Amino acid sequence: MKSFRGGAGQAGMLIILLIAGAIVGSLIGEALSPVVPVLKYSKNVDLGPANFNLVSFSITLGLGIKLNLAGALGMIVGIFIYRRL
Repeated sequence: MKSFRGGAGQAGMLIILLIAGAIVGSLIGEALSPVVPVLKYSKNVDLGPANFNLVSFSITLGLGIKLNLAGALGMIVGIFIYRRL
């Protein structure tokens, strides 16, 4: 029986593995896209810029993610690696 993994360190490790899996998977997908054409299709998810205008300064935040099939598979591999730790 596995014990419950808690704490911010474990959540941080999961996020790092997910990001690393997505990056490595996307790189592999881009390299193999001439051989396997389905790997070149991707979906852009954008959270538009949010402007926070304060008295002494302003902040603009935004996030954009380009996810393809190989990147999603890399994220799944990252979850499996996390579960094995």
